[in-house]
Amino acid sequence: EVLRSKPAARKGNFSADQLQQQAKFSLMIKFLRPLSPLLNQAYGATAVQMTGINKAFAYNIMNAVTGAYPAFNINYPKIQLGQGNLTEAESLAGSSAAAGKLSINWADNSGSGSAQAADMAFIAIYCEDLNRWFYKQNAAVRSDGVAALDFPAFSGKKVQTYLGFVSAKGKQVSTSLFAGEVSVL
Repeated sequence: EVLRSKPAARKGNFSADQLQQQAKFSLMIKFLRPLSPLLNQAYGATAVQMTGINKAFAYNIMNAVTGAYPAFNINYPKIQLGQGNLTEAESLAGSSAAAGKLSINWADNSGSGSAQAADMAFIAIYCEDLNRWFYKQNAAVRSDGVAALDFPAFSGKKVQTYLGFVSAKGKQVSTSLFAGEVSVL
């Protein structure tokens, strides 16, 4: 058993650099926290001595935060929700052809590199206006080339879309890709 004394109270104010880092940290953790189960799976293979969400946080805070303190923003195309060696999607595009409906299409590249027809797609959609995420693991298989989803809550809103793949056995993950900003009808 270990017994420690209570740490001394902080003296003085935070430095400008500390305040900047705290603001970035707060922004990114609030943004990624709803995706914890997805991130733990999608970063699990590359996270060494840390959780998947911690690995995702570390990557995204370094690469996807823009702006100057105190007005930091998320650079949505640079967000990465999965990281691994499984072959990525090709010809990725998001679209909305009907009210509350969203489709993400990709070219079936099964057999190219490590891509297999049975790889499972994971999809994540973020609506900034509602500050709300939706994600779906096992949304479709690679050979389908499309995942169609119903989002009545996002109707009339712009959303950011992401897609990645997990191998059928769950041991390999692709690096996720930004499928674009889509205006949901």
